[in-house]
Amino acid sequence: MTTYPAKQHFVATAARLGADTGVILVYGSETLIHPDSDTEYEFHQNSNFYYLSGVAEPGFAAAYDISTRTAILFVPHVSADEAVWIGVPPSLEEYRAAHGFDAAYYTRDISEVVGALKPSAVYTLPENASACAAYPLAPVEKLRAAVHEARVYKDDYEIEIMRRANQISSSAHVALMREARQGMVETELRGRFVGLVLAQGCSYEAYGSIVARGRNAAVLHYTKNNMVLDDASDVVLVDAGGTFGNYASDITRTWPVGPRFTDNAREIYSIVLDMQKTVISACAPLKQWEDMHALAAQVAAEGLLRLGILTGDIVGILANHVVGYFMPHGIGHLIGIDTHDVGGYPAGTERINKPGLRYLRARRQMQPRMVFTVEPGLYFVDAILAEAQATPAVAQFIDFEVVKRYRSVGGVRIEDNIVITESGNDNLTSECPKEIADVEALRASAYA
Repeated sequence: MTTYPAKQHFVATAARLGADTGVILVYGSETLIHPDSDTEYEFHQNSNFYYLSGVAEPGFAAAYDISTRTAILFVPHVSADEAVWIGVPPSLEEYRAAHGFDAAYYTRDISEVVGALKPSAVYTLPENASACAAYPLAPVEKLRAAVHEARVYKDDYEIEIMRRANQISSSAHVALMREARQGMVETELRGRFVGLVLAQGCSYEAYGSIVARGRNAAVLHYTKNNMVLDDASDVVLVDAGGTFGNYASDITRTWPVGPRFTDNAREIYSIVLDMQKTVISACAPLKQWEDMHALAAQVAAEGLLRLGILTGDIVGILANHVVGYFMPHGIGHLIGIDTHDVGGYPAGTERINKPGLRYLRARRQMQPRMVFTVEPGLYFVDAILAEAQATPAVAQFIDFEVVKRYRSVGGVRIEDNIVITESGNDNLTSECPKEIADVEALRASAYA
């Protein structure tokens, strides 16, 4: 995993352009400074540029001559004065070799090098159009669409990087389950998680970590993380992942503040676990992602009927999308360089404007080398349940008195990252416990 497959990614992108000639020319992000300050914002590379180059530093550019299959990296020159502050950079040859390019030059040579290629067309990203204005530009959306589709399919290098991101993040989740005690604050757990993933090689959080105890777990993207874990009967929903080698992990585990789940929390957790395990078992090539959401909804409906939260005919429950009022998000999303990665909706694919389904982040057929999250959940969100109660077609299937008994659970979500394989899928998050007995054993050890 030492040499980034930049050229391989250019080849994959060019194939989706459908062009035999021309040059792909892209620029990376620059350092941004806080207004009226000399303090830099934390640098994050443009994701499309990273995919094509493997460079996580500011000020770089890259080109690919489609006809000769030549990949060229452009490196910012660092003067002696600059080196005092940022250090002496690798040589051009070291950069070229580390990222898998055929040649490397300084960025000051871009015009000369690209001009010598005499491109019939230059393909660039919309945000780079002004920098490429001197060349015969192809429509800028063409390259973005090609890069996005190429990013959907992960090569061996990417899969192994993502496996490591999941291993690191899983170990941090396990540490929280083993160490958290009643009386701690949500932000303490976030700080512990971040420290652990950074210490093991991650660059940063893949997204703002969610540590939500009790009713806070009913807020899907809760990020205040400032409440005390003051009730042993509460659950804690931790949705957190680290970014390793610029590839994200996205893992959620829900566990009790005390050593054991309450009966109500255990019942909701069991349904969510059944939803996730059923969907993961079903994920395989040629199946439609939205059908996985429908499968999760069916398992949820069966479980909520057993508890008495739902009543009536399961056919009517599913036809009226009643489960969408308890799981108001999609079953998962593509993941890669970005947590919510690109390519979920191929050109011409529309969203489904139904409860739960309208927030599906992907509608496409699963294929080998795609990486998805599988993250079912059940939540008791007052505003959404009020809407359900005011909608007769939905309210007829919900026993709101029973709902009141489970409201304090807040929400439960369980999330793994899977790679679609030729015959099924490979769970990258297998090292993070989720069975009730395993979770409760870890929680009991926190109080031993």
